[in-house]
Amino acid sequence: MNNLKCKVCGYEGIKRFLELGDMPPVNAFIDEKDIADEEIYPLNLSYCPDCFLVQLEKTVPSEKLFRNYLHLSAGSKSNISHLNEVADYLSSKFKVNNKTKIVEIGSNDGTLLSFFKKYTSNLLGVDPARNLVEMNKEKGIDYMPEFFDTSTASEIAKTRGKFDLIVALNVIPHTPDNIDLLKAARIVMKDSGNLVMEGVYALETILDGQFDTIYHEHVYTFSLYSLVRTFLMAGLTIVDVEKIPTQGGSLRVFVMKSENAIPASENLKNLLKEEEKSGLTKPETYDCVALKVENYKNELRKMIDEEKKRNGKLIGLGAPARGVVILNHCKIGCDDIDYLVDDTVLKQNKVAPGVHIPVKTWEEIKKGKQKTYLLLSWNYKDYFLSRLKELNEPFRIIIPFPKLEVMQFG
Repeated sequence: MNNLKCKVCGYEGIKRFLELGDMPPVNAFIDEKDIADEEIYPLNLSYCPDCFLVQLEKTVPSEKLFRNYLHLSAGSKSNISHLNEVADYLSSKFKVNNKTKIVEIGSNDGTLLSFFKKYTSNLLGVDPARNLVEMNKEKGIDYMPEFFDTSTASEIAKTRGKFDLIVALNVIPHTPDNIDLLKAARIVMKDSGNLVMEGVYALETILDGQFDTIYHEHVYTFSLYSLVRTFLMAGLTIVDVEKIPTQGGSLRVFVMKSENAIPASENLKNLLKEEEKSGLTKPETYDCVALKVENYKNELRKMIDEEKKRNGKLIGLGAPARGVVILNHCKIGCDDIDYLVDDTVLKQNKVAPGVHIPVKTWEEIKKGKQKTYLLLSWNYKDYFLSRLKELNEPFRIIIPFPKLEVMQFG
């Protein structure tokens, strides 16, 4: 294990600190008839003692993960609302007008870009998912179904020119060769341009024992320190940062070409200092994560067994990637969960990866005896609670994160 190199800085001797076992890609929902052909991969997490980047030891080929992608930006009302707010916020911050050119890396079904349309029509989405072409057409989005790399970027710059704003929400951590992706961003960025990235924040999720953001798509989980190092290797400089609540705790960073970068903000300087004080560079910070996760797993397993005795098998709320991780690592299967309900049409009438629990629509939830739910989409807690309360019947619900608890309503 000591001969494994950091995928970004090249340091030899990254250190494993968490093993979640073997599981399939978490967005690879399948038909029951295809269960025998399901592929699984190890999910082991290491950190680099030099740049302190948290990373998967083994990656799954991107072609297998992203060409036919079932997670949709428009899969939940809460995420749609978030993306609307992002478009309004960035348009105000960067004074977007009808001359502003925007490209989104990992644009998915075009939801975010559709919200930018009220400010500018100069929009381009780049995403490898071929199954999402029609959804983008329906929204009137110019869409390239390709991986965003230096080859793609060179073609874009040649045929469409350079862009004022590059948006990359939860895509840079998904890209094994993220240096190439960032160099590609530099190719299509105007000298005065800006890049905005969002991604899960290691210190508020994984390093706190919140393991459900660890899956094969998330090759990296960044601290600000590791992000600064990564961007500099591509000739880019982070000039500002914000902590945001999405995905249980994320960073939003603002980036410019290094030669044109404005001075670092106080937010940036202060967060780097906070990371140092929090123990980012200390081995014991990583060494204690496995025990936190094991204790959590045992406590959740105990809670589910108690609820089954009370009300029978539970119902899972949501079928997100993070929920599939929880189910697989904690060995929660069809004996524990009757079915999952999810608004994403592409997941309905399929089974969840690894655990093979069927995914159904909300209409499946019938009125009757009291039920207990497991809230797998816990980051959309308010949305799910409001829908359950509309049923006007008592229920119990297990909230996995940020604090494991069971709640009674009615």
